[in-house]
Amino acid sequence: MNTRRLTQRMMALLTAPLIVGLLFAAVPIGAAPFDGGRTRFADPRFEQVWTRTDSEAVRSGRTWYWGPEPWFDYAEFYRQGANGLRTVQYFDKARMELNNPSDFGGPAQGVTNGLLVKELVSGRLQRGDDPYDVDMRGPSDVPVAGNPRNANPTSPGYGSFAGVATIDNGYRDPQRIGDRISLTIDRAGNLGQRPDLALPETEIVQYNSVTGHNIPRIFWDFMGQQGPIVIDGRIVRGPVVDWLFAMGLPITDAYWTRAQIGAVEQNVLVQLFERRVLTYVPTNPAGYKVEMGNVGQHYFQWRYPDLGTPWVSPEPREILVYASNVDTGSHWEVYRYDGNGQSQRITFNDHETVAFSWRRSWDPGQQSLLGDSRRAGTGFRQLYEFDIVTVYDGDNAWNARVRRLSYSDGQGWPMPGPFPGYLPNNTANDYNAAASPDGTKLVFVSDRMGNGSQELMLAPISGNNPVQLTGDGCVNETPSWSPDGRRIYWTANCAGTFDLYQAELNYINDGQDYVFANLVNARRLTDNRTDNRYVRLSPDGRTLAYSIKQEGRWQLALYDLVFGRTRIFAEPGNNEAPTWSADSRTLAFASDRTGNYEIYTIGVDGQNLARLTANGAQNRWPLWAQ
Repeated sequence: MNTRRLTQRMMALLTAPLIVGLLFAAVPIGAAPFDGGRTRFADPRFEQVWTRTDSEAVRSGRTWYWGPEPWFDYAEFYRQGANGLRTVQYFDKARMELNNPSDFGGPAQGVTNGLLVKELVSGRLQRGDDPYDVDMRGPSDVPVAGNPRNANPTSPGYGSFAGVATIDNGYRDPQRIGDRISLTIDRAGNLGQRPDLALPETEIVQYNSVTGHNIPRIFWDFMGQQGPIVIDGRIVRGPVVDWLFAMGLPITDAYWTRAQIGAVEQNVLVQLFERRVLTYVPTNPAGYKVEMGNVGQHYFQWRYPDLGTPWVSPEPREILVYASNVDTGSHWEVYRYDGNGQSQRITFNDHETVAFSWRRSWDPGQQSLLGDSRRAGTGFRQLYEFDIVTVYDGDNAWNARVRRLSYSDGQGWPMPGPFPGYLPNNTANDYNAAASPDGTKLVFVSDRMGNGSQELMLAPISGNNPVQLTGDGCVNETPSWSPDGRRIYWTANCAGTFDLYQAELNYINDGQDYVFANLVNARRLTDNRTDNRYVRLSPDGRTLAYSIKQEGRWQLALYDLVFGRTRIFAEPGNNEAPTWSADSRTLAFASDRTGNYEIYTIGVDGQNLARLTANGAQNRWPLWAQ
């Protein structure tokens, strides 16, 4: 079949025609997790909203309304968003959202900041405009005020307020204008009295009749505070915030709590609003007695419990691993490269194991490897996750955790799940598992449909009930995620040669244990009548590294997604399976220029070639940061 007729089969599932030829990809480049620029603003409108209150030109010693800088952005599922996704960016105090990128209405030009506190208290993660369109997670136990839970054991978490909060339940507190606040709440949600804390500044001066909650003077004054702000690039004086936009309606009354702040346990007055939390610490210095709680941090920990704390953590630096037969003489095992020519074996089995992607985290203890192995003994490649203990001490260590993610080899699966999904031929190989940048999903390759095809599949990170993304009957392989999670890049052979492709993910549904999506706006990026394989996207999202076959040999190549240009490295021997360093400046790859395959690194400028292994065995399939 002529390669130019490829689109007839691809269109069946991709829903948008593939464009033949070497194409300009028109990929927007912005901030995203793990790309080295997560403190950049993901959209200029986010920066404008932040600058209004938090730029140094206007703060003048007052507390933060958002935080010093953003530290995580991503395309999260939202049913009414474009392709079922919306751009979000997290700050210490909140999260900014763009539900509709074309909406520039209002002072914030379409930026919203989410009902995060309602979700934390109720345990219901909102997935769309319908208030009943939720994914149940369970209420958050992250402390509302003070240190993290491990250093703040008795302070109430968000779930502690469930019994006194208005969360679609009709709960209302009676109006108490003129009273001073002495009510307390503990971690178990128990209420008490501290008459000694009924301070003059806690006198109730407002009652919100919509949700039925009282607001004390100290918080009401903060909500209406006047001061310098930035409007249209000019510094003016006015209300620091539109409190309804920034905070939403109150969903609880104010309560005194005990919270560990640093090394001291203190009395903290806390009130929960739909979007934010206000805290009052009488002993704090002027300008910081009333503050926005760290709702952005707290929500992030609840939604992404495996990602650590990016607001205080350095960028993760993944270890270089590769596959080798140096000890077995036959099948592949995974090795960790320790530097200076030294490597350590980390998988020990009678059947091959190859790593394909990192599941990254700002908590080094939660990083893990995704790979495939025939260790189940059935002869079929299956997906596995190897924890960080495995990476350092080997999968034979007593405390190593190896978690199986796919069960398409005919063996029964544990209950509950991960359910293997549709298996028309009863057994299949699953491999090339790529973890999404936020660690919640994986795209992988499976031959379960038969007829020689290898299709892309999408599943939650648990591997439960994968859905098919491609249905073209082609050989698809080596998927790679964009930094913001919106696109997939991969290679496919439909008519005799492999080419590079990209497509957008269009989400129909998404939850912790299930996902449903398809591919749209697919593009073929190469059409050079030769093979282009082993593609990986750089962590900064700008460049595809892959291997191209020229004159019977494999060479390294880079495809610039911004300008649509290809550059090929002229190196001796076969040079295959490039993988990226975390800073997108260096490639690791396998080369047989000395007779057997060894692992090398080279700069993306073609300089600084270095040989890492020299063991006389076959060393292949390196994996670095991406």
